[in-house]
Amino acid sequence: MWQQKFEKYGSDSFTIVGLALDAEGIAPAKIYYDRFGVTFPTLVDPDYATQFGAVPKTFFIDEYGVVQNARNWEQQLAQLADVRPLSDEVQSKWSQPDARLSAAAIRKLSAVSSKMPKDPGVATQLASRYAALGLHAEARRVLFRVVQQHDAKSTAKSGGQQAQLLGQVDFQLSRCCVGDRQKQVEYATQSFYLNPTIGFGKQIARIIAPEKFDGRPEGDFDNIFREATLTRLKSERAEWLSD
Repeated sequence: MWQQKFEKYGSDSFTIVGLALDAEGIAPAKIYYDRFGVTFPTLVDPDYATQFGAVPKTFFIDEYGVVQNARNWEQQLAQLADVRPLSDEVQSKWSQPDARLSAAAIRKLSAVSSKMPKDPGVATQLASRYAALGLHAEARRVLFRVVQQHDAKSTAKSGGQQAQLLGQVDFQLSRCCVGDRQKQVEYATQSFYLNPTIGFGKQIARIIAPEKFDGRPEGDFDNIFREATLTRLKSERAEWLSD
């Protein structure tokens, strides 16, 4: 759908940007984009630094960088006859791709995390930066501090954004427990219990049984295995919540 919209509306003053949340990085996301002939700009967030609890999500952003209501965005676009390219003022505020990994940026975020140790959003932001630098012990420390402050089951029963964000904390933990297979599976499973969305399905299945994915044929998404894993996890989640 979005490729069709891009072909219809794409211009110097309007574009569509896709963002894939995929812990495996660019390669699997590129397979998907290539399969559907996507030509609009696309990005990949392997560290879930964007904190989207559930996907897909759509945002309509004007030339001043202000997020607008995405409902009926085509009608909004038609009314904005004088839409201009993104302003230089907004572009000047963009940070460079590696700026989030600078020592200054991490120190600043670490200070915020110290003041808000229970906040899963802040923790995942900081931990994703540590993980990107290979500092897994530091990432685990930040994430454990959040996990210890929340009861997973009561949070899952309440649902909402808090459960989604806490699910991301567990997901990050599973990726940071390098060398501890049991912990990786444990946290990946609980991340689904907290955030049972399709967007997490392939990521969690990849952690639980990497042998099902390693050496897969090019272009193979392992959808059958993923769906089987999701079905099992949904059943286990129902039992977990009913205990």
